[in-house]
Amino acid sequence: MNILVVRNSENAPEGAFGDWLRAQGHALTVTHGWELTQREVEAAEVLLLLGSPYGVYDTQIPWIPAQRDWVAARLTRQQPTIGICFGAQLMAAAVGGDSRRMADGRYFRGWFGMDSAADPVLAGPWPRWHGDTITVPPGATVLAEDAGTVQAIALPRAIGVQFHPEATPDILQVWAEKFSPAGAVDAAALAAESARLFPARRPAREALFAWLLKRATGA
Repeated sequence: MNILVVRNSENAPEGAFGDWLRAQGHALTVTHGWELTQREVEAAEVLLLLGSPYGVYDTQIPWIPAQRDWVAARLTRQQPTIGICFGAQLMAAAVGGDSRRMADGRYFRGWFGMDSAADPVLAGPWPRWHGDTITVPPGATVLAEDAGTVQAIALPRAIGVQFHPEATPDILQVWAEKFSPAGAVDAAALAAESARLFPARRPAREALFAWLLKRATGA
């Protein structure tokens, strides 16, 4: 398959998901959210929307509402779409849901499990790095939740996850060391946890990647 990967931050690349997709023989074209065009969104065989330090409510940044509107049209056409974190939030907001900062100020940084998952493939622990929460759009199905937050939603030929299955230990360390308030993360403890969980979770991670692609494409 030809997959258009949208990096909405240089610090949130496709990581392990990209490695797996390439290993399966899929062709990846990588662009940036601020360079994305409507024509690319319309033409993509599969669209993969990645994370961002911004929120979908940061509409003063021109590329965010533009991407949201193009994704809304794509979801209406039921074209295969996968969203991760910001990507999932954008998908929800595009079709009548929303994404906002958590009212209690919580921010998840690290590896977390799930309180509930409709499919065992979604059960954690997975890396998570978010302070926003998804309001589910009409017609969407909630597939996983944890600590009062929606962690996976499904729409026709589209799937979004709030967690970060693509995040490698190196990516997580960048987020911990460069994009977290002082004292918010014990970087050494995170590195140790990632060193233990990332290799151990490889079979689960690759099963999830296959499941995400199948949910979006039906193939």
